[in-house]
Amino acid sequence: MSRFSDFDMPDSWPEFPDCDQVLEWLNAYVDHFGFRPSIRTLTEVVQARPRNGGGWHLTLRGPSAEYTADYDALIAASGSYWDPQMPDWPGSFSGDLFHAQSYLDPRTPVDLRKKRVVIVGIGNTGCELACEIAKAGADQVYLSARSGTWVLPKTIDGVPAAEGVPLTHPSDEVPKELARLAEEDRETLLAQRASEVIKQAHTERMAQFERLGFPPAPDHPLIKRPTICQDILPCLEAGDVCAKPEIKRLEGKQVIFAESDRVEADVIICATGYRLSYPYLSRDLADTRSNDLTLFCGIVPPDRTDLFFVGVSRPTGAFWPIAEAQANFIAALLTHRYSLPEAGEVRRRARPMLDRLAMNPGLYGLSLREELARGRV
Repeated sequence: MSRFSDFDMPDSWPEFPDCDQVLEWLNAYVDHFGFRPSIRTLTEVVQARPRNGGGWHLTLRGPSAEYTADYDALIAASGSYWDPQMPDWPGSFSGDLFHAQSYLDPRTPVDLRKKRVVIVGIGNTGCELACEIAKAGADQVYLSARSGTWVLPKTIDGVPAAEGVPLTHPSDEVPKELARLAEEDRETLLAQRASEVIKQAHTERMAQFERLGFPPAPDHPLIKRPTICQDILPCLEAGDVCAKPEIKRLEGKQVIFAESDRVEADVIICATGYRLSYPYLSRDLADTRSNDLTLFCGIVPPDRTDLFFVGVSRPTGAFWPIAEAQANFIAALLTHRYSLPEAGEVRRRARPMLDRLAMNPGLYGLSLREELARGRV
């Protein structure tokens, strides 16, 4: 699911490699294709301004100085998972409060052993942190949620759950019965089928979560990107993690939840997601006030042909293969192997990328291949 189409992870690695292995794999990818000399690290893009007649004038800040450079095209690949979104609760908290982005392990940035910890958010990060911190010896872990989501296991009977799920990679072959449909029709049909399968397999499991204090999940499992976590249900059942409703206010070390439920806490960790933001682009180029972008093929803004976005997506699979497929699309355009449709068609087909059902990687890959074939030069 997470592989690049032309560079697999080693067969000897576990099904779920750790962060050190993933870093090793990404470094190996860079060296295998020989583009390390093209990577400029420790360099901030301060501002990107369009040039008259096309192209971009960039202001950059390196380790020793600020400087400028001109480029023909700009690919904004900083993604949607770097600018932390923090809740704004009434009151004040006298303990430690930070975003999950700052978390490294149960001792960093704060030693959480023997502490009372509230984690906010039941996405992948919130659930994984709750389990890890509870197992590391926290005095008590509370997991607070404002709304429900479907929580699915990583493995079923020891087999990765993704092995039984179709179309988890952009290069996967799409069945003809789906491929012959219009793009939105096949997305709707596959989402309906996937929803039925998830409900049939996991409705009873979701009822257990609700009994243990999680908010009810939405009727459609793909309205929100499902959470994938193996250990959260047993941690809840054992009492190592305690589910709580949304936080209403803070008073010193008191955390007050909905319905006036309250606990004493030493630490609050906010696994509350990220804002979509591009501080180096002006608002008329990337208006993200709605926390979304409307893009053609998930890549091209309707009013420019020299600006491209990579990584603005919430897929049901992994992000790296999505980024690879988008990079291949951009490369075909920049090397004149593909041409965009007329401007009116680009605007007509542009769609919001985040305010939608979770993206299916296989169908997205097919839509990009179809568009590349349509515009082949």
